[in-house]
Amino acid sequence: MTQNSQTLSERLATFVQGVRYADLPDYAVAKAKTCILDWVGVAMAASRDDVTRPLRAYVDAVGGAPDATLLGVGTRTSVTNAALYNGTVGHLLDFDDTNQIFIGHASAVIVPAIFALAEMTHATGKDIIAAYMVGSEVQWKLGEALVNAGDHYALGWHSTGTVGAFGAAAAAAWLLKLDHRQTTMAFGLVASEAGGFQEQFGTHAKPFHAGRSNEVGVRAALLAKAGLTSARTALDGKVGYFGLISNRYSADKIGNFGKPWGILESTFARGINLKAHPVCASGVGGIEGMQELIAEHGFSAADVESIRCGVRPGSLNILAHHQPQTGLQAKFSVEYWMAATLVYGKLGLEQITDEAVQNPAVQALIKKVQVDPDESIDVSKARVNISVQLKDGRSLQKTYYPAKGAADNPMNLEELTRKFGECLAWGGIGKAQILQAQNILLSLEREESIRGLMKHLVLAA
Repeated sequence: MTQNSQTLSERLATFVQGVRYADLPDYAVAKAKTCILDWVGVAMAASRDDVTRPLRAYVDAVGGAPDATLLGVGTRTSVTNAALYNGTVGHLLDFDDTNQIFIGHASAVIVPAIFALAEMTHATGKDIIAAYMVGSEVQWKLGEALVNAGDHYALGWHSTGTVGAFGAAAAAAWLLKLDHRQTTMAFGLVASEAGGFQEQFGTHAKPFHAGRSNEVGVRAALLAKAGLTSARTALDGKVGYFGLISNRYSADKIGNFGKPWGILESTFARGINLKAHPVCASGVGGIEGMQELIAEHGFSAADVESIRCGVRPGSLNILAHHQPQTGLQAKFSVEYWMAATLVYGKLGLEQITDEAVQNPAVQALIKKVQVDPDESIDVSKARVNISVQLKDGRSLQKTYYPAKGAADNPMNLEELTRKFGECLAWGGIGKAQILQAQNILLSLEREESIRGLMKHLVLAA
């Protein structure tokens, strides 16, 4: 069957069926391990957050076979529960990697699904890496079709929840060794559940979208394996998913898988971008831009008359909290980023708490920051143009792009492991466990099981 005669679900299934770990280039394996390491760190940093309480209550109420581990907790539950819980917690801090092809969070919507099924199926480290490559590549291709060449995100959908669910299903189908027909059915089943929209940003519902993507993907693959069917044309039929969630898309972008692999793209616009700060990626470079201005000109918050920031016009739908009062809201507030960087000198995990946001000095400075749409900035860069007016009459300007961690400004190994260690320590993990978990993740292809890793990702009682 040729690509042109296949439906989109079948085209995706053909790709999934053809991936083998042995065929992956070494540099792809290395990048996948980096992304998995980063996501684990971010998830563990969030494991003490209050949002884990309602999630735990739900998981306990629903119950299920003890097949997969809740990160940080150590107890075991069903694979769908674990995918939902770990996926939600792993995106809570908005410190996880992003991808501008689908304007979503690449690892948060596939690693939890992979980990849950890897425990149940006794998958090896090589299996985990290959499943990651499968899931991320499906995200890239759907992102190309729906977002990069379409209007899906512009309409207000949250692609982490929509596109992401198909990536989770692809990874799950690969791990469960579904055949071509079953994999096709899994993609159709996902189409009936995948969702999420941008109005939820700044609330717990946003990370819930990531959790749901993992849960939906795992469930679809399991149901397809058991024999549940869906429409082969669920994506591209007359009233299929693509047409319902977009006015414009390009189905011909779904092909040429792995040529090159999406996660190996080397620019912010097309590659996978890690974060040095736990906030939204839309304009995150503004934090480092402000830090550079302070270092170059030696001013403090007390010296500032006003600040103006130009951001990509489309980002204003996302960066919508102009007077944030909570840490969740502050993740989507350029005003807070500028004020907090001036008051605290940095913007890390300690600066994204409710207490830090409500600091009177920060709140007063927020009122001096104005954020404007800048037509000169496009989605490929998410640049920030900063202008600071000082009380002594000086006017300072800085254009900053790309942010640290972006594909074209990557973290080195020391920076990656420092972030990982700080995240696990924030979550309450001791130094010995941090080092052991880090070593396992950096040599994941040598592991025969994921169980050894999980025992190091449990908080002390």
